[in-house]
Amino acid sequence: MKINVAVFIIGSLFWDPHQGKHKNLRKEWRRRRLLMDGKIHVKAPIRYGRESGSDDNKQFTMVFSKSCDSTDKFGSGYIVPFKRRPIKSIKGLENQARFLSKAEGGSDNKLCKGKTRWCTIGLLFNPNMKEELKGKILYYWKCILEKDGGLKDFQEYKIGNEASILSEKGEILIKWPKAIDCSEQSIIDSLDIVIATCTKPNLSEYPSVEALKKVAYRDKRKYFYKNIMHGITTFQDRSILE
Repeated sequence: MKINVAVFIIGSLFWDPHQGKHKNLRKEWRRRRLLMDGKIHVKAPIRYGRESGSDDNKQFTMVFSKSCDSTDKFGSGYIVPFKRRPIKSIKGLENQARFLSKAEGGSDNKLCKGKTRWCTIGLLFNPNMKEELKGKILYYWKCILEKDGGLKDFQEYKIGNEASILSEKGEILIKWPKAIDCSEQSIIDSLDIVIATCTKPNLSEYPSVEALKKVAYRDKRKYFYKNIMHGITTFQDRSILE
């Protein structure tokens, strides 16, 4: 098979050079693996839905959300193509996902990470992909994720009554990305698969604007402000900044 693949980036993976104590890990991943000059700004169904960080410096970090998969609640992120393309095998697809996993958390390259399974590397398919090929890829992807200890929690990638953004096979259940600059949509539509880190929410409800504002102001890492500076946004940002 020959498939064109890119990565969907919605947070600090786009701008942070480091990953915790692993200095320059993300910077090197972007340099070695991604065509950063080919990045495309896209609408993204994202919002702050996970509490991260230490007790003295908590942050709210980004998650995909079905509640934002509509025109009035889209945020923005980036689709970035891989340098190596096309990908010619499931193993090649797995390899790129494992490089992404390593950039997300340098202690391992599993596609479902952490004892609490705080994220899963999922696949978003072009709706025009042939169902037979999609089915074969998803079959193998499910096997890979299960081998890494994942998918038992696929229904937990949500908050409240919204639907989970992850399927029992590791498919990302959001709409195909739309470029903010319409002239770039043909590039997005030439892709077959987009890989993304699906971060699992760990809150009982999405934080209020007041809570987001309070945490953003105190956060030493400046996660919220750096996201905005780099074009990664949510529908609540204007209210948070007021």
